[in-house]
Amino acid sequence: MTRLCEQTLATIPADIARPTYDRGQTAVGIVHLGAGAFFRGHQAVYTEDAVAREGGNWGICAVALHSRGTVQALRDQNGLYTLAICDQRPVCRIVGIIKEAICATDEPGRVLQRLSARETKIVTLTITEKGYALTSEGRLDVTHADIQHDLQTPQRPKSAIGYLVAACRLRQQREIPPLTMISCDNVSSNGDKLRSACVGYAKQVDADLARYIAERVNFPNSMVDSITPAMDDDMLAKITSTTGVIDHAAVQREEFKQWVIEDKLPEDVPAWASVGVIICTDIAAYEQAKLTILNAAHSSLAYLGLLAGLDTVEEAIHFAPLRRFVGDMIIAESIPALDYCQGLDPRTYWSQIQTRFENPELRHRLAQISHDGSQKIPLRIFPLIRFAAQHDIVAVRACFVVAAWIHFYTVPPAHGSKPVDGYLDTLGTSLPSSELAPKAHIESFMRATGVFSEDIFSLPKIRKTIVYNVEAISAKGILTAMNEISLHE
Repeated sequence: MTRLCEQTLATIPADIARPTYDRGQTAVGIVHLGAGAFFRGHQAVYTEDAVAREGGNWGICAVALHSRGTVQALRDQNGLYTLAICDQRPVCRIVGIIKEAICATDEPGRVLQRLSARETKIVTLTITEKGYALTSEGRLDVTHADIQHDLQTPQRPKSAIGYLVAACRLRQQREIPPLTMISCDNVSSNGDKLRSACVGYAKQVDADLARYIAERVNFPNSMVDSITPAMDDDMLAKITSTTGVIDHAAVQREEFKQWVIEDKLPEDVPAWASVGVIICTDIAAYEQAKLTILNAAHSSLAYLGLLAGLDTVEEAIHFAPLRRFVGDMIIAESIPALDYCQGLDPRTYWSQIQTRFENPELRHRLAQISHDGSQKIPLRIFPLIRFAAQHDIVAVRACFVVAAWIHFYTVPPAHGSKPVDGYLDTLGTSLPSSELAPKAHIESFMRATGVFSEDIFSLPKIRKTIVYNVEAISAKGILTAMNEISLHE
């Protein structure tokens, strides 16, 4: 069977949507750092729809900071790939907005050249929470290995921050208009955090450059949402059967998608608003609702579900004890912590999310969601604990989820593989030995990771609740320990 590419596009069945604009006449205007599945199923699709509707030179240069596989697949396919939208019946479309793909590890100079090109006006990013290299206080971690490397070898950066600041310096020197940088990661105030990282890095290099970035580079906050499971063999086989071609860059996602961008964009941007992107001044409320309802539920289902021997989100949401526990957490601990958001009813939002989780066509594995919990738990679960503590209440279910995460990382399921957490893995031997007494080990782990902010770790009631639940999970198992939370209320 032939491979998807420009030459085989005409052989694909006529009922499969494909680019309707002239790809050959669409130049690159956007660089995206982090060429993973979410970007290809979300921002790239919004941008292609905008170009199809109103035109513009908004082709995308997709940069993978490390992964050669994705870049090679896109190059072999002339930037084309299949998006499978998984609803009642999967629907495929061919996306072609990616005009260029670069692996930064192999061609750092080419990445800098593209970022500093006059034609490049926007940079979007999906680099995950850890890619910002920030401390728990929100400042650049200048001790981070990649940041140290980039400061010493600025012409061959490793980090996204190193690339962005190097590009800003080139644009400043050449008097090229400054970039607009849009973070699309699941991080609250992500634009503010990206700005903090870039300005903090620039201060280590040149005070004038730091002022230039702080005053002239645009960092709008944004919120993105669409469940995008990793590609699996079953879906890949369905795509091949439907399209008649082999696609090594295919992605799948649910039908629902959302992108909210803070109203700080310049005039010259793709016609995103015409294809459903929400441009608004109050993005914080959208971010908060997503993090503390959808993302909090996802992480809760992941750690509790994996410890209960479940595999996918669909299985977890249909498992009555787990659905009840997470639902009670959302109603009693997440929703009260939300600020008012015009046009958003939190209970209706939670009901819609449950329906999305029930989608049988999405095999969203809990293991995928569990990755990098040290970066996700503080953003998704800690706000619930913090809000309750301000009212002298212990958010017992949120504390239980934190305990489940600690147990999951320190005592992973016997049937599963080692938990994936890049940050904790870097700590290595600085994490406490399991030979300590259980309570001492748990508290030492909480202290040594640096994940727990002082306003949470310093509160005895919260610390005691988390420690007690880790011990309960270890002694009684996840389901018994979880059931006791409900019985004791």
